[in-house]
Amino acid sequence: MKLSNVNIGPVTSYNLVKEMTGSYDKVGATKTEFKNFSRDVSSFIGNKDAQMIVDKFTLKKDTMPNFSFEYLVGEKGEFSGCFWADETCKLNYKAFGDVVSFDATFKKNKYNMVFVPFTGIDNHQKCVIFGAGLLSDEKKEPYMWLLNAFLSVHGSEPNMVITDQDLGMKAAIEVVFKSAKHRLCMWHIMNKLPSKIGSQINEDILFATGIKKEKENLRFFLMRKIIP
Repeated sequence: MKLSNVNIGPVTSYNLVKEMTGSYDKVGATKTEFKNFSRDVSSFIGNKDAQMIVDKFTLKKDTMPNFSFEYLVGEKGEFSGCFWADETCKLNYKAFGDVVSFDATFKKNKYNMVFVPFTGIDNHQKCVIFGAGLLSDEKKEPYMWLLNAFLSVHGSEPNMVITDQDLGMKAAIEVVFKSAKHRLCMWHIMNKLPSKIGSQINEDILFATGIKKEKENLRFFLMRKIIP
């Protein structure tokens, strides 16, 4: 059960227990019994897993200092999203939250939800976390809820928000973050340039020099934000 808490399946769990005990004879169960136990636990949980998440994070909210958790319920009563941030996330945002970047994972989990971390850069040019969320839909309204939850937890808008070209994010940012500037991620822009502008202009020396200068200007701007 404890190995399943860190997403280790029954077969790998069986092999790990074998290594820890010294031989298969000392495991105390067969590989099939490990699989059957995992199946029975999943069957017992059934459709209660969403409520288990809510209960777990609610308990943290009640017992951990300065831990925040909000969740979204859909029209049919289904678990549609959540946002959480602990005390470290809040301290990070207070110190380095002038520029916030967030993006949803490309792949969804087994519940068909995307993971949305909110990140920034500290004075050592290392990534820090401001909070994280899960969403079942990447449209404008779910992102609006997520950003409002972020704003409710942290109490203030960032000066700048950096995202990719997702239209749902763009529309939600315009509504929720009324004073923050929205800019696109340079990594996504540079990756798309060769396919968007064609090979000839991409190989042009003057054009390449201009792109390099813009990247240097962006780096200088970010350094000024990180180290005043």
